[in-house]
Amino acid sequence: MDFTIFSGLTEYLKVLITFNLYIGAFLAALIETILFSLVPGEVVMPLAGYLASLNNYGYIGLLGVTLCATLGATIGAALIYYISLKLGRLVILKYGKYFFITEEKLSSAEKWFEKYGTKAVFFGRMAPAIRELVSIPAGFSKMDFKKYIFYTFLGTFIWTLFLISLGFFLGAYVETLNLSGIFEKTGVFIIAVIAVYIFLKIIFPRLKKK
Repeated sequence: MDFTIFSGLTEYLKVLITFNLYIGAFLAALIETILFSLVPGEVVMPLAGYLASLNNYGYIGLLGVTLCATLGATIGAALIYYISLKLGRLVILKYGKYFFITEEKLSSAEKWFEKYGTKAVFFGRMAPAIRELVSIPAGFSKMDFKKYIFYTFLGTFIWTLFLISLGFFLGAYVETLNLSGIFEKTGVFIIAVIAVYIFLKIIFPRLKKK
């Protein structure tokens, strides 16, 4: 797979977020959900929060950006639910490999769903490595769509608020540092976001297995 496509898309979303936080956050969350986190929300969402802080959006703006991103992710999750419902497990596995959906990853999401039932959708939205796949077993099991949307929206809102707030308050903290220019401030932010991303994507899943 050509990763330059996704890296280019990520850069495009970053630029879009810079010019319009609300639309950028909505599209970033929508695309992240549909592409199963190949466009990492753990990077893009904190960036949205950081820019909201630098542009003095305030707490109302922070909430607005969070709601836009949550709506985008919910729409994307509804699409994945519908596709899984209609196509079934074999087809998802056959074509899911192009999005790095393996038998192991799918089985892990299915076990999570079996363990927690419908609430797995809520908790799954806040669990790295499960979050992007929990829509699939929900579709397989023909989970009540209203419950699915409710739990998806609620869980996604909490997770998105965490990520965006992380960038928002980090941006406020960076502003208190005696840094001379925007590049130095952005450098501090990028290092912090990379550290969080590594923890959520690499370290946390390994700790969970132990």
